[in-house]
Amino acid sequence: MPKFIKPIFYLSLLGTLFALTVTLRQYIAPASQPGIFSCVGFKIWGLSPCPYGLTLFALLFIISGLIISRRFISSWATHLLRLLAWGGVIFAGWVGWREIGLPLMARGGYFWETFSLATVPACVWGFFVFLAVAILTCFYKTEST
Repeated sequence: MPKFIKPIFYLSLLGTLFALTVTLRQYIAPASQPGIFSCVGFKIWGLSPCPYGLTLFALLFIISGLIISRRFISSWATHLLRLLAWGGVIFAGWVGWREIGLPLMARGGYFWETFSLATVPACVWGFFVFLAVAILTCFYKTEST
């Protein structure tokens, strides 16, 4: 079994559980302030970005699990993992930019006076998990049978 697939699987599981927690919290007890377990911000087609991140993480988890169980071994699996992981990086990066980058540009130095890691939105933390998975997919190679 290729050595990079298990870390991809476990990071995808972590991302799925995190995104599921944030998504459920958003619908059960919506927060009014941004933070690690809140999805406060803009909407995409009527939904917060969290369900979209959850979908990407769940697909990464399922595909890497199928590869580990040897039910899906092909070059398509590798390409699909890379596509989903880098798609997650782009998506979460874009959302993070809208939630942190744009306010930073608008408020300038005042932004840092009020900045706290506790108010960093979930999508930014998801970005780092997507990035780790995406980097690992660059080293992952399909096992030849």
